Amino acid sequence: MKTRIIIAALATVLLSACSGFGLQKDYKYESCPLDPHIDMTAWEYMQSREDLSEMVEAVQYTGMEEYYSQTDSCLTYLFLNNDAIANFRNAHAQVDKIYYCDKEQVRRLLLYHIVVGEYHSLNMKLPVQPIYVKTLLDGEWGLMTLKVNKSSSNSIGSPIANGNIVANETSSNFRSKRISSVTSNIMPVNGVIHIFNDYSMFRKTDTDVTPY
Repeated sequence: MKTRIIIAALATVLLSACSGFGLQKDYKYESCPLDPHIDMTAWEYMQSREDLSEMVEAVQYTGMEEYYSQTDSCLTYLFLNNDAIANFRNAHAQVDKIYYCDKEQVRRLLLYHIVVGEYHSLNMKLPVQPIYVKTLLDGEWGLMTLKVNKSSSNSIGSPIANGNIVANETSSNFRSKRISSVTSNIMPVNGVIHIFNDYSMFRKTDTDVTPY
């Protein structure tokens, strides 16, 4: 008899608890994506991240702050994190600070990683096949291709981030170095930002000596 009373009491408690939270009416999932927009310029965002501190130094060294703080046009900014800047330093001067590198080479590096227009993987703004885009570096040295990656794995089974941005996909822009974003689709008030852990450059042949 006591057992029945205890079971009945527990059932009453559970039912009252469930009624307090409410029952799920259906199984339809209503998505709520994170808003990629940030209420700041590309320059302000760059300064807010520790992993971009070396790029901040590069921009200040070349006096190019206006390129990242302007709000007259929307640009696609390919940000170079500290690993990317370190790769550039080691490849061009083998120094431990960006301001020991040739200033004109650093300026050209930054100009190459700013693209005219908005290119991102949201709302079909960028195709899965590489397309040529216009960077702020004039002439042939400014040639670059961009694409959005839609693959889920590579040829040896390692995962690839779906929706990341690829600059200079292999064989799409002569012998230019391929780089892939580690963070994509950040939307400041003056364009879009993708962050890379390596830098790229235009190279027509393996023997090209680039001017930066």
